[in-house]
Formats: sequence, structure tokens, C-alpha cells
Amino acid sequence: MHKIFFLAPFTAVSLVSAQNLTQENVTGFWKLKEAGFYEDQKKVVKEFDNCRLMRNYAIREDGFAIYNHIEGKSGDCRSSEPRLSFWRIVDNRIQFYVDDQNILEEVEVTINKDHTITFSSYIPEQKKLNRDAFSEKIANTVHYDILEKQF
Repeated sequence: MHKIFFLAPFTAVSLVSAQNLTQENVTGFWKLKEAGFYEDQKKVVKEFDNCRLMRNYAIREDGFAIYNHIEGKSGDCRSSEPRLSFWRIVDNRIQFYVDDQNILEEVEVTINKDHTITFSSYIPEQKKLNRDAFSEKIANTVHYDILEKQF
């Protein structure tokens, strides 16, 4: 009984993420709503203040994407240089890239029932880092961002 309960949520997530991504359902201005990572198959939500919650993606119909990374604490927000890239859909993922050899970021995309989207780390195979278990764990941790469409 315990095994069935444990596997059921992962089956449902897999079915949701098997959706077909289209340009129409990923273009727009997306603002960070929640972020975190998975540890021991449990979701761990990061505590973000209003500065970090201003992080956003502008995914444009013309194939360009702009990512704005904001750091700091409320009252002292600092924006980094916006990252301009191209973007494309590959299966259930978005690749943000400069050219075919330089992929800046690749994320698995889930379209959620509440009209948000989730970007999750795309890790096609576990990375092995000799003699550094902590770095290996970090490199293989799946991080997620839940983004809410603003317009």
C-alpha cells in the first residue's frame, strides 16, 4: 500500500509533463512565483523575498528570450545584466542558446493546471565527479522555478 501511494504522485507528474509544448503556450512575460529543488524525492521551497521574486523571462515569438536575474533584499534589489538568447522547443524542453554549440540553459517544461509553468533542471544523465560527493550531489539536484504569466 505504501509503495502505491509513493509512486502515484510521480506518475501523475509524468503524465502532466508529457504535454506537447507549442510556441503559443510558452511565449509571454513570465515572472517567478516559486522556486526550489527536490531532495530525497521531496519538494523543498526556497524562501525568496520580493527582490528575487522579480526574476523573469520574456519569451518572444520571434525566437529571442530575455532572462532578468534579480538579487538582493527588499529595499536593495540589484539586477544583473539581462541575458539575451535564442530559444527553441525540443520535445518537452526549452533550450536557451547562443548558437548550436552553446546552450546556456535547458529546462523541462510542465504546463500546470493553474496556468503557470514549471521549469525543471534537465539532467539527461547523472554526472560523476570523482572524489567530490557534495559537488556531485549539487550537480545532480533537480531545481525548479514556477513562473506565472503576466501578459
